[in-house]
Amino acid sequence: MKLNLLFALFLSTVLFACKNSGSNTDTVETTHKDSVAAVPKQPFEGVEFASKKDVACGMMLTAGVTDTAHYNGKVYGFCSKECKADFQKTPDAFLASKYRQ
Repeated sequence: MKLNLLFALFLSTVLFACKNSGSNTDTVETTHKDSVAAVPKQPFEGVEFASKKDVACGMMLTAGVTDTAHYNGKVYGFCSKECKADFQKTPDAFLASKYRQ
């Protein structure tokens, strides 16, 4: 008798735990879908850059711009803060480089 009661308790616990784990999966997926829908636009969309490439490393700006710098009345886009920092040390040297286009 005790064995049957313990088995029934174990079985109901397993079924209840499986039911709850399935509903948690739905919640995670719903949260993920909501967060994807809330992704903002590109922060520099519509900005006209002086160059089509990052003048520090040569990467195409269409791949993504994370920072900008203003120099001599023009806006330059950079793929990283490190590239911007390098540019700001010696901007004229970078503007004379092969990446300037």
